Amino acid sequence: MEITTISLSISMVVLLLAAVSPLVSPFFRLPKRNDNDSAAIGDNGDKPVSVVIISHDNAPELEKHLPEFLSQKYNAEFQVIVVADERDSETDDVIKRFSSDPHLYATFMPLSSRYISRKKLAITLGIKAAKHPWVIITDAWCMPESDEWLHSFASNLDDSTDVVLGYSHYDEEAPSHYHFENIVNAAINLRAAQKDSAYASASRVVAIKKDNFLEGDGYLGSLNLMRGEYDFLVNKFGRGYNTATAFTPTAFLCEDTPFAKRWSENHLFAINTGRQLEGHWLYTLMRQLDMVLMNLTNIASIGAIVYGAIKEDWIVMGAGIFALIFTYIILSLLAKRAMRRFNCSVNPFIVPFMAYTQPLRNLGWRLRYYFANKNDFITHKI
Repeated sequence: MEITTISLSISMVVLLLAAVSPLVSPFFRLPKRNDNDSAAIGDNGDKPVSVVIISHDNAPELEKHLPEFLSQKYNAEFQVIVVADERDSETDDVIKRFSSDPHLYATFMPLSSRYISRKKLAITLGIKAAKHPWVIITDAWCMPESDEWLHSFASNLDDSTDVVLGYSHYDEEAPSHYHFENIVNAAINLRAAQKDSAYASASRVVAIKKDNFLEGDGYLGSLNLMRGEYDFLVNKFGRGYNTATAFTPTAFLCEDTPFAKRWSENHLFAINTGRQLEGHWLYTLMRQLDMVLMNLTNIASIGAIVYGAIKEDWIVMGAGIFALIFTYIILSLLAKRAMRRFNCSVNPFIVPFMAYTQPLRNLGWRLRYYFANKNDFITHKI
């Protein structure tokens, strides 16, 4: 078999793509674990903190998860503030059952509020009700996995920091691609925050200083948008050096598997929210680079295999086969490391296939958003 310039050129391009594409994967550039929460619970490093839990028709979830927040081992004063809708009798009953706990406080939103996001209003009311300088915000369907959660998370709250991003993973009942998407999003946003370029939240738990939120007019400028409450907090208040991450297993929250409607809404509202965030286009470009390069590598590898088979060019065909196997193995190994860091039990050897098909899922959500009624994403219906 004659070795030609074309054979060498095709082989080198395919192998180069295979070598470079894993380097832009979010699983290659993982966020670092925090090591500043290793102090024992009995140490005097804890600081007063308020935890705001938003409950909107989530009485069953609140009843299940609230005890885990109230029973935290913490060496300083803390309060748990539940914000619910006025006249939500089921949530009110849950709160009454725990009313004897000195850490619990509840406040209710008036039903008459219009033209503003009710969830952002709930967070604002919760922050105003907080009696401590730092406020951790989360949802009723999230819960701590240990009684050291608050200690671990709060160890990252200090005077030089204004916003802290946390992490919540789905429970074991969630489908594998739910875990995959959640980890990819968290890996990108946590690492961005650690690199002093925070863009959006990593999940449904964010901490912010009460005074900064109030002095910075809170959600002013985005109150007409239905969702994006965590992303807007990070994007508006978490710029540059003032952002930290609470990324260590004892600081993780576990989130109930989203039901189908919530999973769909999360994607559609995320698309709408992203368009309003500062730095959106650059962030989107960088995020798409991984998928584009990875799939370009696969296409080039398969193309080289087909070309080599037709032309009986075994060098090109071998390069294509090697590139395809190499990228799969490297992505699987990177995924294994990522699953371990994010405390996820998804089989790493199926992760490459989810990564290969993610662009099609993203396209599907984009199409659904394109044809959706845009009034569904705002509070003031025209």
